[in-house]
Amino acid sequence: MSLQRSSTDLVVAPAQVWAGLTSEAQAAAIQLLARLASDLLAQRPDPNHPEISPCFRRPDPPRSAPSISTAKP
Repeated sequence: MSLQRSSTDLVVAPAQVWAGLTSEAQAAAIQLLARLASDLLAQRPDPNHPEISPCFRRPDPPRSAPSISTAKP
């Protein structure tokens, strides 16, 4: 059996997409990228404060060792 690629499976280079945009759409894309970069920079922590990993969490309290019942049936 042969698999055929549909039109939605086509690989398109970014340059092809950019060239197909109107100048207004290109300007909007540039503004969006600039806003995203600005937001990313605004979220950067203060260099004077130590950075805490977002995965940091307190360890779970230690559990007692499992006990083995010595009761006989």
